[in-house]
Amino acid sequence: MPNQMRVLDFGDGSVPIQLDYPDSKIFSKCSSYGDRVPGTHWNEIAVHHNGRLEYSPNREHIIMDALYQATDGADFFPVFYQRGKNVDTMLARNCKAAIDKFFKQRLSINLEGGASIPISIQLGVAEYRRDQITPTFHIARVVTRLMKQLIQRDGVDGLLNLDNFGGHPEFKNLVVSLGNPSILMNVCQVIHNDDNERFRLNGFILSNNRIRDIRPLTLLSNVDYALLDLKSNKIKSAERLCRALEQFRARELLLENNPIVKISNFPANIKSLESNFELVDGKPFNMLHKSVSPLDVEIDLEVDGARIDTNNMWKLPEFENSQHWHAFLIPDPIQEFNQEVFFDFFFIRLDPTLSNFYPCYYKYINTEHVFLVRNCFDQIAHLVNNCNLEMTIPTGDRIFRYYLRMNVSTVKQHHVDPEECIQKAVSQCYVAQNRMLNLERFHSRECLKDVIVSLSSPKILTYVLSVASRKFMTTCSEIRLCHNKILVLDGAHVLGMMGCLRAVDLSHNWVQDLSSIHSLGNLPLKSLVLHGNKLCRNYRLPSEYVRAVKEVFPQLTTLDGVDLQTNPGQSLQKNFLCDTGAYELVGAFLENYLREFENDEFRHNLYKYYSENSIFTLTCNYNVVQNHQTPKILQRLSKYNKHARNLRNKDYSKASDGVFIGSTYIVEILLQLPRVTHDFHSLQTDVMHYDGKGAVIYVAGLLRDEPPSTRNGHGSRTDIGGVLLGFSRQFVVTFDEANLGLGKRARRLKIANERLHITNPSKTAIRNAFSVNFPDLSERQVEEDSLDVKDHKLLLFQEVTGLISTWVTSIVEEADWDFERALKLFIQKNADHEIPDLAFA
Repeated sequence: MPNQMRVLDFGDGSVPIQLDYPDSKIFSKCSSYGDRVPGTHWNEIAVHHNGRLEYSPNREHIIMDALYQATDGADFFPVFYQRGKNVDTMLARNCKAAIDKFFKQRLSINLEGGASIPISIQLGVAEYRRDQITPTFHIARVVTRLMKQLIQRDGVDGLLNLDNFGGHPEFKNLVVSLGNPSILMNVCQVIHNDDNERFRLNGFILSNNRIRDIRPLTLLSNVDYALLDLKSNKIKSAERLCRALEQFRARELLLENNPIVKISNFPANIKSLESNFELVDGKPFNMLHKSVSPLDVEIDLEVDGARIDTNNMWKLPEFENSQHWHAFLIPDPIQEFNQEVFFDFFFIRLDPTLSNFYPCYYKYINTEHVFLVRNCFDQIAHLVNNCNLEMTIPTGDRIFRYYLRMNVSTVKQHHVDPEECIQKAVSQCYVAQNRMLNLERFHSRECLKDVIVSLSSPKILTYVLSVASRKFMTTCSEIRLCHNKILVLDGAHVLGMMGCLRAVDLSHNWVQDLSSIHSLGNLPLKSLVLHGNKLCRNYRLPSEYVRAVKEVFPQLTTLDGVDLQTNPGQSLQKNFLCDTGAYELVGAFLENYLREFENDEFRHNLYKYYSENSIFTLTCNYNVVQNHQTPKILQRLSKYNKHARNLRNKDYSKASDGVFIGSTYIVEILLQLPRVTHDFHSLQTDVMHYDGKGAVIYVAGLLRDEPPSTRNGHGSRTDIGGVLLGFSRQFVVTFDEANLGLGKRARRLKIANERLHITNPSKTAIRNAFSVNFPDLSERQVEEDSLDVKDHKLLLFQEVTGLISTWVTSIVEEADWDFERALKLFIQKNADHEIPDLAFA
């Protein structure tokens, strides 16, 4: 516990806290603070975990949940949470009732798993002064602001969005969680007392807040709402839930991903709420049912079934004709792999020529990955006899040995049937109005939650496509198969029954070369999307890529969203990746970031991508052509120029003015930028460096600066047209705590350095923007170069400049294939430091 004087300046305008520790007494392992009085000054609470929680991904959540349980609803508003190797500390004031409860438990808190951790308290470590940081004030200000920004979801408007409330950027120096009953009560009081906005409320989104006790919601009872969303919290007690919601009414209650829904007598234990809510998790009360895993209530893995391991593999033939469930148990003591990564490695050992293998009811139980299978004895025999019950990890050549328990349970009527689930999922994926079958991330469909369906298996992929072909024989014109880890598609002949099929999207899969999807060439496809696959890296130039694809698919008119008839051979390769490990980085991080940046309501969530050491810069060199739209464009550009780092009049003394450092400052700047919509078809990405610990990502394309909405004299909304802008973003990202283990998805990505550049879009980009043609009528029609001439220009430009192919294509195309203009553009960009060092070969 520190005893030297410190001054805490939170940088938010509040008066700093001067920690001078006038009373050196530190209380620990006792039940009374004697003649001392907590008063209204700042107290320091220290949690002595002694490194026991060092590898816990959410240490602060674990500790704070235990503290909230100990305070049992007493006022407790901590600030300045500090993590330490052995001790975590925080400050709190005006919390005598909470401190009394800590002492009542002899200064010990109980973690959720049952372990106890000692705490210590030092009273009056700093004098409270007026205008110091006040948690209740910050909470009230955020809630009041959100009440003026009610959202719409699933057709329901007037919703107060408090999802992940503690993650709001304004709470950087506070410990805010609605899992703290005193904070939830404070929030409900603010809502209840706001007479101006309260009557506009139509529901509450309280998901992802670690809430256990919802008693404060009684303040908001006796009103008819549309929605109460309590998803993904920690609600366990049905009795407490029913008591708290006795007078609360809404059309729908959402409880998904709470412990209460995993209790065996759910939903019968909340039947008293039947008159309060029409729906629970989207279903009427009388239709609620629970799909219970046999591993939860029917199977005891210690005694049920016969164990098969390397010592008794000769017994396996006894079960050849069994129709029962068999259990796989793969030890992983520190849970090094999450479910997705675990199955990526496990499926490597399967024989693609044998029976379909559908793992069901997967769970991680007591240091082991466990799942059930049936009706696949040939695969089981292969894994036992040929693979010796070993799962090999290619990276590091490590081996995980496992064992089986055969005949652990008979098949019951309510048990999952994998093929029935697949048929149901395929039916739900069809979008009739677009005549499109959207199988993107097929494994994540809700009706497949109890069965693992891997489309990386050619036989399973063929089965899924055969189901689709039978169901939508005459209606489906497009199939999307992106993000499914597909390696081979050799069963495309089953799609021959789909007489209207003309488009297939295979982007962001694991296809290595065109021979792996050769069977698609027998279909009359007009459009094919392949970007995001490793095969795209097999070609030096886009024209080579187009020629190779056209040899297999001669009838194509559109490839990767580009019309081959008007632009044959150029701007087709979308993702240039230096390492295949970067595929998921581009698909997950980049798309999510740009989507959140587009949305005014969620742009503040970008806070999670930055740290206090992050750096952000913005440049803008948009050249405005004088015409009738000039005032509008200048007005739009002003918000970019305001924060741009462009050096005007070469005043180098102001070079650092446009450098923004720290997550709070960066997000504040991002929130001031205009609302935009990205043309995702125009985006080209280049991962120029990736080593597992960090990456350099470059993305360029077109966006539309959206106008502010106004209302006309009739009260309806009218929009002034958007402005098309070219943009590029360069991210230098790092992965926090990347040493948590091979394949751990819990690692956090942080942006170390980011540059946003706004410029004029190319004429080609404007013509193809958002699938809408924006012709420039004053443009002189110029005869285009032949494909061979363009290839020659690209090679010559690469030889002269030393740039990698991504940048060569980008600059030459921006110059409309005028070689002299391209060279001048290269010189200008290089002088303006717009071309990074990694862009040079």
